[in-house]
Amino acid sequence: MKSVRERQVTVYGTHWCPLSRQVKAWLDNHHVLYGEVDVEHDAAAARQVESWNDGYRSVPTITARLIVTEPPDADLERILLKSRAHLMACTVYMTSWCPDCRRTLAWLKAQGIPFVAVDIDSDVQAAKRVQAWNRGFRSVPTLDLSLRLTEPSMEQVEAMLGLG
Repeated sequence: MKSVRERQVTVYGTHWCPLSRQVKAWLDNHHVLYGEVDVEHDAAAARQVESWNDGYRSVPTITARLIVTEPPDADLERILLKSRAHLMACTVYMTSWCPDCRRTLAWLKAQGIPFVAVDIDSDVQAAKRVQAWNRGFRSVPTLDLSLRLTEPSMEQVEAMLGLG
């Protein structure tokens, strides 16, 4: 997807888990950079995974932060709905005069997806973030998404990361 500007991916897993190895191999094959955390050697990460998964140390658990700019509804549907990822945070950088921003906000509302809207015309720091993500342009809407999948299929990973 051309609308995905950045991906920051972390895989919480173990060295012995076949699904953890499969996810990492898939990410490697698709040239997706990711951080890796072994929950057997990082107690804080293990507690975090357990808090996300109702007390279970379910692996792999994958987190992703995506910066998505001027997305068509189909991209949002794939990333936010078809992936079945848990949405941890959604910030929409927008302007009041932008019709695409209004369309994106309406789509999110219609799907019942919680978000925080930030008007870059009235927030200088937000405007600077948007410009940094978009090669100097004040491209809106720009979404900052934090997502999580636990024990996903490769199709879910592909959808969440906006690949394919």
